[in-house]
Amino acid sequence: MPQTFLRTAFGILAAISAIYIVSHFLRVSNAVIAPDLMRELSLSSEQMGVLTGGFFVAVAVAQIPVGMMLDRLGTRITIPGLFVFTIAGSLLFAVATGMIGLTLSRVLMGLGSGGVLIGALVLCTRWFAPQHLSALANLMVAMGNLGNVLATTPLAAAAEAVGWRGAFIVMAVLATLAAAVGYLVIRDAPPGHAYHDRTVESLGTVLRGVGEVVLNPRLPVMLAINFVGYGTLLTVLGLWGGPYLHDVHGLDPVPRGNILMVMAVALIVGGIAIAPLDRIFDTRKGVALVGGGATAVVLAVLALLPEPTLGQVTVLFALLAGLNGWSLVALAHGRSIFPDRLVGRGMSMLAFSVTGGVAVIQMLSGLIVGAFAGEDGLVTAEGYRWMFAFLAAIVAAGLLVYSRTEDSKPRRAP
Repeated sequence: MPQTFLRTAFGILAAISAIYIVSHFLRVSNAVIAPDLMRELSLSSEQMGVLTGGFFVAVAVAQIPVGMMLDRLGTRITIPGLFVFTIAGSLLFAVATGMIGLTLSRVLMGLGSGGVLIGALVLCTRWFAPQHLSALANLMVAMGNLGNVLATTPLAAAAEAVGWRGAFIVMAVLATLAAAVGYLVIRDAPPGHAYHDRTVESLGTVLRGVGEVVLNPRLPVMLAINFVGYGTLLTVLGLWGGPYLHDVHGLDPVPRGNILMVMAVALIVGGIAIAPLDRIFDTRKGVALVGGGATAVVLAVLALLPEPTLGQVTVLFALLAGLNGWSLVALAHGRSIFPDRLVGRGMSMLAFSVTGGVAVIQMLSGLIVGAFAGEDGLVTAEGYRWMFAFLAAIVAAGLLVYSRTEDSKPRRAP
């Protein structure tokens, strides 16, 4: 493959990864600052669940129109254009004074971030061979997960130095730069690709394509596994990890951020390690089942340990994050059931399940955790153990449904 082509392809991947870094920062940033938000603005655990999940509700709602936009307008216009909402949401979050303003800002962030992952995967399917989709998806997400790292200790330190409001103003500036670079660098397909010769679909044809995706008989199983894969991790890393470390182990912002940073780094390292396994063993289903099963076990251990030490919690949190690469293998498995002409709409449907799962799981977990909150707002260890048990149970249920589907063999891809 010519070096110029590779430089262009990886340059495009780097540009959209920069946008994804900002998106990841915003989606998990509440975990570190949650105790501060709850204290400063008198928010309950249930409200934190709704507030944090609002981001993912917006991402889920955006998926169908984003899929149509990706197939009709392309990634270069769609992703940087939508990121204007994310920039506006970051600025609004920095000045919000109550639940309504905070929730609206999170919704705007979610709307703007709604197509980043799927747009990146669409680009991967056009610039690289399909056998490498799982590896590239994990690589791209690993890059994006640098945003998770920024949302841990660095955010905690920034919040102590300039306040959490100042940190979000800085992030709005970085989001603007990332969107501008993305528009300048991203190209929808390489020269000679069939994408350039396509006939732009009419609205009726676009909608019929959505119908084809919805009626795909293998779709329900893929929706089930993608619903639980990422949502369970983000419920810990992006929402309750920080409050758990505060309420049960009494940690201040920076020590909380340090442990969450361990999770974020483990998510990157684990994703890179798991990425090639589907090609090595020639099975996406097998990798997803083993990784998902191990995830359920880790969550069950967190639920069953009555008084885990901080060291044990750190190891278990790191394992939970490090194993999550299996969810991207399941996403690549889902990609294999759609033809290229429907890739935007098909992947957006899967992303709807992923982000909808995060939103629903976070909101339900808020109800569980809130039921064990005391008058001082602190949640007992038992409340968090029930939350971990809930996460373990839904992962196991998703895997049970997924186990019935046909495998996807990467080595047989054209």
